[in-house]
Amino acid sequence: MNDSLISDLLEQLASITEREAEQEIRLVVGVSKEVRQLEGNLRTVKAVLNDAEKRQLTDNNVKLWLKKLEDVSYEIDDVLFEWNTAMIKLEIEKDEEENAENAHVVKKKVCSFIPSPPCCLRQVDKLVLRHDIAHKIKELNGKIGEIVRERRMSGFELTTRGNASKVVERPTTTSFVDVSEIYGRDKVKDDLVSILLGRDSEEERNPHVISLVGMGGIGKTTLAQLAYNDPEVKAHFDLKMWVCVSDPFDKSRVAKAIVQEIKGISYTLTGLQSLLHEIHDLTKEKKFFLVLDDVWTEDSTLWEPFRLALKNGAQGSRILVTTRKIRVAEIMGSTSASMINLEVLSEEDCWLVFRKIAFLDRDPNQCEQLEDPGRKIVEKCKGLPLAAKTLGSLMRFQRSREEWEMVLDSSLWELEDVGKVVEKDLFGPLLLSYNDLPSSLKQCFSFCAVFPKDYVFHIDDLVYMWMAHGYIDSKEHMELKGREYFENLAIRSFFQDFQEYEVGCGEELLGKLPKGIGNCISLRTLKSFDVNEECKLSELKNLNNLRGTLKIGMSGNRVTVQEAENAQLKNKIHLRTLELKKLPTENTNLLMNALEPPPNLEYLSIDSYWGGPSTTTPDWMISLNKLKMLRLMRLDVECLPSLGKLPSLETLEIRRLNSLKKVGVEFLGIEFKNKVIFSKLKHLLFLFLDKWEEWIGIEGMKEEEEDCITIMPHLQILRIHQCPNLKSLPDFLRKTPLKELTITYNPILKERCERETGEDWPKISHIPNIMIGENYVQRDGQEDNSKVISSYP
Repeated sequence: MNDSLISDLLEQLASITEREAEQEIRLVVGVSKEVRQLEGNLRTVKAVLNDAEKRQLTDNNVKLWLKKLEDVSYEIDDVLFEWNTAMIKLEIEKDEEENAENAHVVKKKVCSFIPSPPCCLRQVDKLVLRHDIAHKIKELNGKIGEIVRERRMSGFELTTRGNASKVVERPTTTSFVDVSEIYGRDKVKDDLVSILLGRDSEEERNPHVISLVGMGGIGKTTLAQLAYNDPEVKAHFDLKMWVCVSDPFDKSRVAKAIVQEIKGISYTLTGLQSLLHEIHDLTKEKKFFLVLDDVWTEDSTLWEPFRLALKNGAQGSRILVTTRKIRVAEIMGSTSASMINLEVLSEEDCWLVFRKIAFLDRDPNQCEQLEDPGRKIVEKCKGLPLAAKTLGSLMRFQRSREEWEMVLDSSLWELEDVGKVVEKDLFGPLLLSYNDLPSSLKQCFSFCAVFPKDYVFHIDDLVYMWMAHGYIDSKEHMELKGREYFENLAIRSFFQDFQEYEVGCGEELLGKLPKGIGNCISLRTLKSFDVNEECKLSELKNLNNLRGTLKIGMSGNRVTVQEAENAQLKNKIHLRTLELKKLPTENTNLLMNALEPPPNLEYLSIDSYWGGPSTTTPDWMISLNKLKMLRLMRLDVECLPSLGKLPSLETLEIRRLNSLKKVGVEFLGIEFKNKVIFSKLKHLLFLFLDKWEEWIGIEGMKEEEEDCITIMPHLQILRIHQCPNLKSLPDFLRKTPLKELTITYNPILKERCERETGEDWPKISHIPNIMIGENYVQRDGQEDNSKVISSYP
């Protein structure tokens, strides 16, 4: 349960009195008292919600109390929604009546003493409405009053462990693992691999069952992943299968998963008998390795059909079981010699897990100051790697020593044992992460339970759903606040396996806009704005709530500098992506300067401004310090601005600049105070530059000056496509960490970059992947014509 719903209910209750006064409508005698009492009860509940939310995971009575409160709260919300909707309807009807009176004032004077039938019916409707809502409020007040009394009587005392409820659903596991993040498991991993490879001398029945046993969060799955991905293990077995069993043990689902792991494709059979026959045939006389991860069932009859289906595998076949229960290991056939009880990590190894996450990107001096409280926090992890990882994620965003010490003093470390299902030493740290969230984030996170397991959702879609349910605690910047909520949850590991998507320019979401669109001052999303005779550019002036992406297409229409200035693009501070396309042919330089975008812009594309030859680009371009991607297309400029000064630029695309002949030192933007040029640039593309002849870096500078300058230290990809007159490459490329170079349709550069003999070859010989013309050149100098990269479109 979350107090944001209670807060919203209190706001709505407060509005009832206001609306009654405005509309001169009373509910029923005595209901005002009921409303005030309902408000008081809700405030009493709200005061204890935070404590109740913490205790619900260890006290089943508190959990049931919160569920009852939640149900009643939603009933109250429904009633108040009905009330507010009715009030809006009555306001509309009142306005209609006033308009009708104004239109028929003479008629009203003659027969106003005779009420019309519709008017009488509306009065009856109002009376019914008032009585109905009054009755519901009184009934709900009784329910909420009972909840308040239950709170006072119980006092939220913790119950015995027998009443603890299962509160965590085991996530589905896979065989993938990042070996670099694992500490302290080398010896036990080697022992496990030795057993898997048959180096032990034990007489075994086939298949041999090995079990990893230990409490939750101790690293059983991780150890199984390490063994599963060991090179010797991979080479030793004919078949390898990984299946997450979990609870309950669904025989058909497990059988189907085994078959799909072997065949590598989705399988249509669903009958258990057919699936077991298929398993038998696929594993017969094959040396297989099957991992059954997270097994809970102690019912041997569920496992017996699988044992029989797998018994004809080749000698040396192995089944690895991970479980929290020794009894499960015994039922599945593990002997004491093949049962590994996984111990906790040493304190030092636990510290290494915690430190790698908690101290990421921190100043060394700060790390030193935080090491003492950090080691004390790690002591609380009791050697559990999952606890260390979870706490590391939490502490990564606690910046000061005081905040770290507050975590140390938290009462959550004193929780009683919550039962066999959820161990105290694991759940304490997990609860810290959850309870560290503000109330609004708790509700947003809880909402995600509506998605089925492994459901893939788009961040924006999730944010819009949060907004629709009223979970975003903001009235003006809901999208930004919602994304902030998501980021806060993601960095605390509440969301996993998500991937970022690249925002691109040039998205086409509206047709011809109507005149007067500028009056929609609350408009937040307007992907496309096409200037026309009816819809002038100046319509954008007051649309300062626009956010996300905006494409402005002018289609050659006459646009004055004054109109561009009136658009006030620099005030659209919530925009992140802007595309300017099809600019007109007059006053292009002045027009571009007037179209100054907001300072927080991250993606910018400028396309088609066909003015006369110009030696400048807009003055504001090199001041966009948050800009990550810049695309310049079809601009009639003779030189490029000092783009090397942009501190956040990651992708730069220069396309069809018809007058560009030289890219010189001005492009780098070298200044005495600026010694790292293009500090974050990863992708650089030069495309369709027919007149481009020279690319000069820092050639000619003194050697000591060159040594003080770093150019493009993160450059990964360089593409030069259809720039037929470019004569050479700059010297600084030899010092960049380039991974891929593509040069197409340039006979001059092709000759200069030929392997070993070409003049430019020393500048690019360190690059592992090079394409020149139609041949793919590898670092060892051998051509491989089967690896041809297609030309850039």
